[in-house]
Amino acid sequence: MATSKDVARLAGVSHTTVSRAFRKDPKVKPETYERIMKISEELGYTPNQVASNLRSQKTKTVGLIISFGFNPFFLEITHTLETELARHGYRLLIAFDEDNPDRQWNILQSLASAQVNSIVFTPLYRDGNQKNRLYRWMKNSNIHFLQLISNDYDDFASFTFDDNLGAYLGARHLLSQGHRNILMVGGVNRVEGYTRAFEEIGCKPAFPYQNLSSESKEQNFRKIKAAILRQKPTAIFAIAYDMNYLAYEVLTELNMKVPEDISFLAFDDDRWLQLLRISVIGHPIQALAGSIVREILSYETENEIYPSSTSFKPFLIERNSVLSIQV
Repeated sequence: MATSKDVARLAGVSHTTVSRAFRKDPKVKPETYERIMKISEELGYTPNQVASNLRSQKTKTVGLIISFGFNPFFLEITHTLETELARHGYRLLIAFDEDNPDRQWNILQSLASAQVNSIVFTPLYRDGNQKNRLYRWMKNSNIHFLQLISNDYDDFASFTFDDNLGAYLGARHLLSQGHRNILMVGGVNRVEGYTRAFEEIGCKPAFPYQNLSSESKEQNFRKIKAAILRQKPTAIFAIAYDMNYLAYEVLTELNMKVPEDISFLAFDDDRWLQLLRISVIGHPIQALAGSIVREILSYETENEIYPSSTSFKPFLIERNSVLSIQV
């Protein structure tokens, strides 16, 4: 018996595209749709609606597990998701795992017991055993799992931001304003994009990357302060949400004004950054939340579910915190 995998292979498209063609998604190009339908007819393939209904007990309930509850970035995603899902008759159950794998595991069990249809979360694990346990459990579940800001598991839908592109855009902006002595703090997963901006102009970052994510707030404060006093950067690029405020606190203690004494660029927009007119690398949160909602809604009509993987591009928001020092 032919499957959608056979159709996808012969049509030269992904499983997701085949699935979306059968539900007449307008994003599928007409020529692609016709090719998929022709191959499906030749193979005698038809979606299995009965199997789809058996897989899904439609309670119209979605679970959302937040790992960083004090991050306004995730709270904005939560608000947008809740609003959009409510418009379609869904309810959202929200839980906080406090970035703790064991707590997240317990919450997952509780949400499964509550018969949610889908769970949106950022997978947490300490080692390979925990990662494999989580994978096996998800594979054996009837729940649809959507990875938020993560693509750890290829078998499940993922929604991410291109953080390296964001770091690249930020570094390139600072370099274009004449800055070379830039202090970058936080966000080890964003170093590649940062260094790429330097490589394009034929130089290396003047200062070592400051990885502060595993330290306490007090330790990070001292490290940032010491780095500023020792290296005397002309600009700071804070590329983690918790580092934005901490780095600005250090500048305040040192009586350094932005941008007169030092330029400042942050990652993830927030109201206090908007109020102080700080330039930031922003993210299309509405687009991400909308994409997640569309994915969840598609489960009502999908006949065979295949994981989608969507990456959203960040963008530069210029305000008044970066001073040009070009000569």
